[in-house]
Amino acid sequence: MEPTCTFLGKERLLASRVGIGTWAIGGGWGPQPEEQSRTALHEALDRGCLLIDTAPLYGNGRAERLVAQVLKEQRKQGTVCTKVYPLAYQWAPAPGTPIEQVFPPEHIITQAEESLRRLQVESLDCLLLQTWCPSWAQELSWYHTMLWLKQQGKIRSYGISVSDHRPDEANGVIEAGRVGLLEVPYSLLDQRAAEKLFPLAQRYSVSIIARSPLASGALAGNWHEGMRFHRQDWRRRVFRGDLLQQTLQRVEKIKTLAGSAAPLAQFALRFCLSHPAISAVIAGIRDTDQARCNLAVLEQTALPQDTLDRIARLWDKEFRFNVRTSIGKEGEGERRIA
Repeated sequence: MEPTCTFLGKERLLASRVGIGTWAIGGGWGPQPEEQSRTALHEALDRGCLLIDTAPLYGNGRAERLVAQVLKEQRKQGTVCTKVYPLAYQWAPAPGTPIEQVFPPEHIITQAEESLRRLQVESLDCLLLQTWCPSWAQELSWYHTMLWLKQQGKIRSYGISVSDHRPDEANGVIEAGRVGLLEVPYSLLDQRAAEKLFPLAQRYSVSIIARSPLASGALAGNWHEGMRFHRQDWRRRVFRGDLLQQTLQRVEKIKTLAGSAAPLAQFALRFCLSHPAISAVIAGIRDTDQARCNLAVLEQTALPQDTLDRIARLWDKEFRFNVRTSIGKEGEGERRIA
């Protein structure tokens, strides 16, 4: 049996290897009743979830407030990661952009204070910058601000959530030894992070949380020809036409490898957790069925090596080319958060 828990970052924050994301619970993925969100969160916690990922922009604070309410009712320990969004929503800043233009110290501090208030805690478990730029490797203003927040007892840990389209952008800051925790996009449809970022993270003992493991829902197993997203769902503006068609075709090839013995979502999560560089994986939930499905992976093993080999061949021969068509044009999906 694989271990169900792990420790994240230099501070060794306790977390389950399968966590939950709260973007959809916050809003932007279509109608989402709050009672359904609360029930889903309770279900996940009851089934062993000790890792929750959230952010101020997930429903303009709605997700953080729901997390605070449910955790207060549950009285359980675990790790909650929240984020600092970039000024002017610059999700993929061009190299050379001054970091003070995107994450000035006063902005980081203000966002931390507001998340403390919404989450109803005295100290944030982990505060992540919600994007990064390769040219910031030697920048220190953000780093000193995070250290100050730690010294003040306002945060326990800090890290970076890298953008969807530049998985290696944090390599420089890893080598500089200034980060111990990263959230990185990684899935069956986008394995680029495993090529350069993961080996470096392992060398420097940096914890990796794999995010978007279900590729915006494409790997949940219920997408089909002719499907339509709700008008309030950000994916409606991204997954359409040739993009949707190619995504469906790639998912069908993955289904062939996965078989029908278990839900496709579980196969996708097990794939992520099979990589030795990954400490935990976070997938969004909207209801109790999704919570039960995802958290069941805690009791499952890594994928067999022969299956991983077949996945690797599929990635090398087909999926690694034109990866952006699996997640939209650069910055497009991310802008929907705002």
